[in-house]
Amino acid sequence: MNTIQRAHKIRLNPTPEQEQYFRQAAGNARFAWNWAVALMRAASAQQMTLPLVGDLKAEFNRIKREQFPFMLDTTKCAPEQAFADLRQALANYFNDIRKRKNGKRRKDGKRVGFPRFNSRKRGYGSFYVFNDKFTVQGHWMKVPKLGWGNMTEPLRFQGKIMSARISERAGYWFVSIQVQLPEPEQTAPERVIGVDLGVKALAVDSDGEVFENQKHLAAALRKLRRVNRWLARKQKGSKNWYKAKRKLARLHVRIANLRADATHKLTTRLAAKASTIALETLNVTGMLKNRKLARAIADASFSEIVRQLGYKAVQVVRIDPFYPSSKTCNECGHINYALTLADRVWTCPGCGTMLDRDGNAARNIRDEGRRLVGAA
Repeated sequence: MNTIQRAHKIRLNPTPEQEQYFRQAAGNARFAWNWAVALMRAASAQQMTLPLVGDLKAEFNRIKREQFPFMLDTTKCAPEQAFADLRQALANYFNDIRKRKNGKRRKDGKRVGFPRFNSRKRGYGSFYVFNDKFTVQGHWMKVPKLGWGNMTEPLRFQGKIMSARISERAGYWFVSIQVQLPEPEQTAPERVIGVDLGVKALAVDSDGEVFENQKHLAAALRKLRRVNRWLARKQKGSKNWYKAKRKLARLHVRIANLRADATHKLTTRLAAKASTIALETLNVTGMLKNRKLARAIADASFSEIVRQLGYKAVQVVRIDPFYPSSKTCNECGHINYALTLADRVWTCPGCGTMLDRDGNAARNIRDEGRRLVGAA
């Protein structure tokens, strides 16, 4: 039987003592990471062979009782996973170097850098817990050396629990629990739909369904500016400065949560409508260079929509970015090269049909997707 892994991220309600434990465990993970990165960078600066991560882990475990006794106050999973994360970071770094030597680059053109030090200024961070070290029962989770902690909701998935990662964001603590599940059976109809992503309407599909762009960032922009001004007037490092900083961070978290909720509802709805979804290949990095539309495009989160459809839908077909989906009349095939971005409704010069720009583009994307997959 094929299996998949799903993660359920749940907000925690820790007591002050439990929150202190979370901070210390995350700090221990950060300390172990920085200790290993420091030795890596020292070896690199002296042009020596980089030490193996396994050797660093063994050395750390050998000396931690004497030199770092605070490590024993929290679960041993925290520092152990830090070395596993470092191993993966180094693998990503060297894989990127090899790909660049072969002429391959990331889509955004950026390099994968050498592992950096983790700073407390970027938040408390997170720590990992192995599956045999914690227990979940209803709204409760038992963590080593801590006891039972409250979760805002029970685990949604029923399956083999693989791991958990407890993290902090804007003063809130969350646990992300990985669960192994049997691969679900396909329930979406065997057909192809086209989806046109945009700013005015977040998405329009070839069935004519329009998904509203709720513009969460634009709606909160006035409040964001006010809280930013409040933060700028405080003396850095003071209690009021930290209070304003947390308020600003929590406002950003709320915006991100609203956006994530809308995105998940959109992608779940589309994945349930058809087994194959055709999408244009958007150059989001290039689109963000448009100063007039950059904020609206970033707020729409096109890349996240495409990412979620990638694992929710049975098949995703990517259409060539130069395919003229908006300019081509779906009725007669005439291409209107004079069409501009401001033209939301236009009349085809070839057949006289009045077309909605987004709906017409979605139908053209659907037809091109059918051609690429060989569907009827």
